[in-house]
Amino acid sequence: MEGKTLEEVQEEVFKAHGVLVPRQELEDLLKALEEAGLVLTETVERRLREEEESLRKERPMRLAGLSYPQGEREARAFLEAFRASFPGPRPQGSPSILLLPHLEPSRVPEAYGAALAALEGTPEPQRIYLVGVAHRPLKEKAAGLPVPFQTPFGPAEPDLAALQALDALLPYELFNTPLAFREEHSLELPLFFLKGVFPKSKVLPLLVGRRSPELGEALKVVRKDYPGLLVLAVDLSHVGPRFGDPPLSRTLAAEARRRDLGFLERLAQGKPEEALGHVGANPTRIDAVEVVASLTSLLSGQEGQVLAYRLDLEAPTLSAVGAGTLVFPTLPG
Repeated sequence: MEGKTLEEVQEEVFKAHGVLVPRQELEDLLKALEEAGLVLTETVERRLREEEESLRKERPMRLAGLSYPQGEREARAFLEAFRASFPGPRPQGSPSILLLPHLEPSRVPEAYGAALAALEGTPEPQRIYLVGVAHRPLKEKAAGLPVPFQTPFGPAEPDLAALQALDALLPYELFNTPLAFREEHSLELPLFFLKGVFPKSKVLPLLVGRRSPELGEALKVVRKDYPGLLVLAVDLSHVGPRFGDPPLSRTLAAEARRRDLGFLERLAQGKPEEALGHVGANPTRIDAVEVVASLTSLLSGQEGQVLAYRLDLEAPTLSAVGAGTLVFPTLPG
């Protein structure tokens, strides 16, 4: 329908199917598509411009009241319950790099609990480099958003100096797709937990759409002048009918677990290239691949520990998603 008048749409449908669709039905359809943002009209374009302008000021909470509580008091209790869901001891040392999920928290509480355990008692970093998976198209390989992200614990303020330093080192414009951050859960859900633990840390919210080794190299340089905790907000295998497979079976689940655990174990050994090689053509759709491929230079040679892993069943669709938590100790020096 884009770029056509309703009369032209009527004519095309009539030529193709011999049916004259009443104009009122087309108008109702157009209105529904506009409300859903599924057709680019002047109304939708205006709305997108307004939303982009709003995102240049702040990124509001989208999942409060759905995936986590909106009030701070309730949010504190939420964090404590998730920490309690992880039975393991707190790993030794302060993390320099942390891999954790962005899957709906209620589905993998122990994975988020393990991340909370890893951060427990850790000195608060001045900044957090939060690198998530882009679930919307980006204009470039990666993108950043230099605005506060609202949370139940107050706004997570951006580190503008570090973001500008990062932008200056990249061969592409970093602040290229503000709208991609509008409903991006791969940043919002991990940030809820991170802000609850580290209330004063500034944040560099980053999304990766396609592998960008340039981003990893730039981060390696920037972290020397602007040290901070690096967080990879990624999930693992996606299998089952929701993702184009047959219903989850023991064979499919075993393959997903084999790929996920092999991937995590090789990362924990400081061998990201081998981890990517283990995934191969990525038949189980591990969504961490593009982020890890982008940050290989930062992950190579770092020894870590896998704290949690789960292949979570989504019963209504007979599908499953893998999620894990991996922590690397403080880098030497």
